[in-house]
Amino acid sequence: MTLTADARRLLGIAATGALACTVAAGCSSGSGGGDAAKALPPNDKAAIERFFKPALERLGVRLTRGALIDLRTAKPSATGTHLAVYVEPTGDFTPEDYARGTVKTLRAFIPAAFERWGGLKSFDLCQEPLPATDARPEPPPVTKVELTKSASRTVRWDNVDLARLLRDAKRLGPRALSVYAKPDVRLTGFYQDATVKANANTSSTTAPAPTSPSYR
Repeated sequence: MTLTADARRLLGIAATGALACTVAAGCSSGSGGGDAAKALPPNDKAAIERFFKPALERLGVRLTRGALIDLRTAKPSATGTHLAVYVEPTGDFTPEDYARGTVKTLRAFIPAAFERWGGLKSFDLCQEPLPATDARPEPPPVTKVELTKSASRTVRWDNVDLARLLRDAKRLGPRALSVYAKPDVRLTGFYQDATVKANANTSSTTAPAPTSPSYR
């Protein structure tokens, strides 16, 4: 069959459009129907892990759980806009290691997660105990950082350390940014030094550091 010039032109346009759609689909991830402003992470631990595994391996931790949460029900949901992730050490970890890992591990996820998935509104990261210390499937966290996207935008991630994160938490309040650590972590020299620096030049009316992990 011989095609007319017009028919060949229309077929060329259709093929170009199909290729563009294929490329766009290949570059997208998670949900959101192609709208980057509404995109969400995949609600699957293995899929979430693929994005962050290299950075976590360098820190000596691994992802144990990860899911989208609907904060209205506090239950996992594919349409939830809160991402909760949990990591545990792959080797021996001291309380000071947990103290130092509070920011290092957070930086493996944030602000990248908010930048990658525009529909994500909040996030929390828990550092879990060693399995030899607590073998329960869902142990209480050793540390927990919870923050909103709005709070993330006010943090200077290029030079953040534990003192600055604690100071930002006091400034913004626990509904925007909360940093929790178990007593043995808070009593380490590293955490104590950061706390002293965070308390310097801050108002006494700012929110105190939480002494127990928050769960919305």
